[in-house]
Amino acid sequence: MIAQQANNKVVFPTAYTRTLAREQGLDHKGQLLLLKGTRLAPADLFELNKYIDAEAQAIIVRNALQLSGNPALGLRWGANLHLAAHGPLGTLIASSPTLGHAWKATEKFHDIRGGFARMEGHIASDHFAVIINMGIALDEVGRFFCEAVLATMVNHLGMIIGNSKPALRIELAYSAPPYADQYPQFLHAPCLFGKAKTKIVIPHGLALMANPMADPETHAMALARCEQLLLEQRRPSNWAARVTELLRSNPGQIWTCEQVASHFHLSSRTLMRYLRDEHTSYQTLRDSELARQAKLSLLVSNNTVESVALSLGYQEVSNFRRAFKRWFGMSPQAFVEQSRVN
Repeated sequence: MIAQQANNKVVFPTAYTRTLAREQGLDHKGQLLLLKGTRLAPADLFELNKYIDAEAQAIIVRNALQLSGNPALGLRWGANLHLAAHGPLGTLIASSPTLGHAWKATEKFHDIRGGFARMEGHIASDHFAVIINMGIALDEVGRFFCEAVLATMVNHLGMIIGNSKPALRIELAYSAPPYADQYPQFLHAPCLFGKAKTKIVIPHGLALMANPMADPETHAMALARCEQLLLEQRRPSNWAARVTELLRSNPGQIWTCEQVASHFHLSSRTLMRYLRDEHTSYQTLRDSELARQAKLSLLVSNNTVESVALSLGYQEVSNFRRAFKRWFGMSPQAFVEQSRVN
């Protein structure tokens, strides 16, 4: 469960890598090995509301599998992953009135914590199934996160139903890995590989079972927060539009590409690649927005060139003058005089 950004680009909360490092008991040196091959430092893992792009996360997972020497690490990590690691969605799930409500919440809000696994509830006459549609390839990284999702969901199911042993089964849309015999140990159910879809199948009545941890007030607050986060994510799917929107809403600050990429929880290299795919660049977008702001500001009669330069974030007026001439082919003074004549 990770946050999915525009253009179906998937990112992962640092909380997942942080808990993965903790799961393996890694010290600072171990964390450096876990992050080897990425541009991340151990300190990055402790920043709140920070995300890791899919490319870096895949490197981290492979590093983790190598460090642990345990191919079933995804199962073990998921089984020990507390719902709090999933942020507001985890709180919403934990405080839901019934198991059905919890999984419906996951189905609706999965994108605020992850776009790689989409949940879909299916009700039949004798069972309720949660279908997990993986949005990433089921290689060792995709399988790792699929295993983690399954183990986390089964763990939550156990907290609701207690010690009873329902006729639960797990179906998996991939071939049995070499360590398939460990699946029942972590998922506490028969596991059937090579199926059409990955899903958890439980008796129909369990969907209506009351959650002993239900808390109406906490649930209402978490629901409101999840709705807000989902709304914030429904922004233009075009990266150029998102970057322009950010620059336009923060006048007086000349953003670097690194700062913009960090705002969107990406590396600058990844952001530049996304923009290149849209046949533009960060420099082009920034120049276009600064030129627009400069043009509008200079047309206000009581604004001087110096005041406009400062309002746009330029520390040196000479730098602004050079940039303006590059944008419009004339100096700011010439532009003002020409506008007055026209």
